[in-house]
Amino acid sequence: MMSKLAKAFVGFSVATIITQMILFAYIASRGHMNGDTFTKVIALANGIDISGNRLQQILKQSEDREQPDFDEILEARKLQGYDSEVRIKSQLAFRDEVSTELAALKTERNRFDERLTSFRRELEEIQQGAQQKGLQDVQRTLQTLDPAQAKEQLLIMYDDERIDNVVTIIQAMSSEKRKDILAEFVGNGDKDKLADILRRIGDGEPTTSLIDKTAEGI
Repeated sequence: MMSKLAKAFVGFSVATIITQMILFAYIASRGHMNGDTFTKVIALANGIDISGNRLQQILKQSEDREQPDFDEILEARKLQGYDSEVRIKSQLAFRDEVSTELAALKTERNRFDERLTSFRRELEEIQQGAQQKGLQDVQRTLQTLDPAQAKEQLLIMYDDERIDNVVTIIQAMSSEKRKDILAEFVGNGDKDKLADILRRIGDGEPTTSLIDKTAEGI
């Protein structure tokens, strides 16, 4: 008797397991296997408060759940690709806009630098012109003085380290007026200053100094 009961129990267990496997395979093939369905199938297979009608309802609910078809999946991927393309185009457009703004800024900066350089050059020419006119006025004034007075004024400029101006003024004088003024350089220390002035005149200064400075700046 016990042997028959054991065989019956084993057969029932095997049948239950087979039933569960069939149900699992069916539901999994439908793609609706989840925790809720799994619990219901286990309960159904073990005869726990569930009928054939409820099993049919469970299976029908699994079948009725809408699944995306191939076209829907393809459309979703197309939309994802479109979004990525839009983002890339937006980034490229922003990059191009920034590059254009930087180029415009660089052009404007170059124009500003050119205007500033031109302004400085014009200002320098004005200053040089004013200085040249001032030296000419000084030179004409000194020529009206007697040689001793003219010599004193030239020494004041020399001691004030405006030697180039002294040289320029003497160069611009008439040879006779220049000879009379230079003849006054006979006092202590005057000969050394006269020698320095004559050396600079012989070297072509201050014109050569200006040329040298310009060449160094090129």
